[in-house]
Amino acid sequence: MTAFILFFVMRLNGVEDAGLFSIAAALAYQALTVGLFGVRNYQVADVKGYFDFSDYFYLRVFTALLMYAVVVYYAFCQGYSLEKASVIFSFSLFKSIDALEDLYHGEYQRQGRLDLASYIQTIRYGLSLTLLVTILFATHNLSLTCLITSAFSLGVFILQNTVLIRHFTKKCRKMRVLEIKNLFLATLPLCLSTWLNIYILNAAKYSIDKVLSSEVQAYFGILVLPVFTINLLATVIYRPYITGLAMDWKNGRPWNFLKGCLRQLAVITGLTILIIVFGWILGLHLLSLLYGMQLDLYMAPFLILLAGGGLNTFAVFMTVVLTIQEKQNMIFVGYVLSFLFCLFFSDQIVLRYGLIGASWVYFAASAILCIFYSGVFVGVFRKYIRK
Repeated sequence: MTAFILFFVMRLNGVEDAGLFSIAAALAYQALTVGLFGVRNYQVADVKGYFDFSDYFYLRVFTALLMYAVVVYYAFCQGYSLEKASVIFSFSLFKSIDALEDLYHGEYQRQGRLDLASYIQTIRYGLSLTLLVTILFATHNLSLTCLITSAFSLGVFILQNTVLIRHFTKKCRKMRVLEIKNLFLATLPLCLSTWLNIYILNAAKYSIDKVLSSEVQAYFGILVLPVFTINLLATVIYRPYITGLAMDWKNGRPWNFLKGCLRQLAVITGLTILIIVFGWILGLHLLSLLYGMQLDLYMAPFLILLAGGGLNTFAVFMTVVLTIQEKQNMIFVGYVLSFLFCLFFSDQIVLRYGLIGASWVYFAASAILCIFYSGVFVGVFRKYIRK
C-alpha cells in the first residue's frame, strides 16, 4: 500500500510531499503497533475461548486510545511545521482503522472465516485507495486527502463489521478486569517486540527526518521499497518447511534440523545475491522510470540496502528457528541490542554521511540481529547435542 500511495504522491505532488509522506507512513506504522498490541495471533490461537470477544474488545479500546495518544505525540509534539504535522496526523488516522478492523477480523479467523476477513478488507482497501488517488488528483492537498479518505474508510469499516460480527458473537458483556489484565500482560511482550522491530526498520528514516531534508527522505523512501522483496520471497519459500524443522527438533533429530536450517539460509543467500545483481543491472533504472526521479547516482546506497534486506530476512528466519528452540526471550534481547545501536548512533552516522550513511544504518542494524541470533542458535545447538 505504501509503495502505491508514494507513487501517486510523487507523480502528482512532487518530491517534497513524497518525503513528507514517507516519514508519515513510517510513524503511522510505528503507532499502529501500539493499537494492534500483538493481540491478533493470540486471539486466533485462542480456539477454546479462554478469553471472550468482549475481553479482546475492551483491550482494543484501551490500546486504540493509547495509539491515538502516540499519534498526537508524533504529529504535534516534535516541533514539526503545521503542514508536516497535518500529513503525519491524517495518514496515521487512516492507518489506525487497521487496528480497529483487526479486532473483528481476528474473531472471524478464530471461527474459521479468514476468507471473509480477507474479502471485506480487500473491498475497504480498494475503495479507500481509489478515493485517495481521486482526491489527491483533484486537490493536490495531501493532508486533506488523507483526512477525507480516513472518514470514508472508517464508514466502510463500520458498515461492514457491525453487521457481520452479530453472526459470530453476542453483544459485549460487562468488562472483566482480571481477564483483560491477564490478556494485556500476555500480549505486552509481543507488542514491545513488534514496536522495536518497526523502529529498527525505520531508524534510518527517523534520522533523515531529524538531520536531513524531505527531498532526501523521498529518495531514501523509494530506494528502500524493493528491499522487502527478499523477505517476501524467502518467507513464501521457507514457511512450508517450518513444521518439518519443528518436528526434527522436538523428536531428537538435531542434525536433520541443522541441515534444514542451513538449506533455508542458503536459499535466502541465493535470493539476496540474485536480487542484488538484478538491482545493479536493471532495478534502479526501473525505479527511476516508475517514479520519475534520477536515481542513477544512488547505486551504492541502493545495493547496501538490498544487502541489508538479505540480512534482515536472515534475522527473521532465525527468529523462527529460535522460537522452535524455545528461546523467544533471546529474540527480544536481539531487538533491544539493535534498537540501542540505532538510538545512539543512527543520527550521527546519517548526519555525517548522508543518504549512504542511512543505508549503512539499516545494514548494520540487521547485521547485529543476524550475528546475535546466530550466536544464540549455535550455543543452543551445541548444548543440545552434548546431552
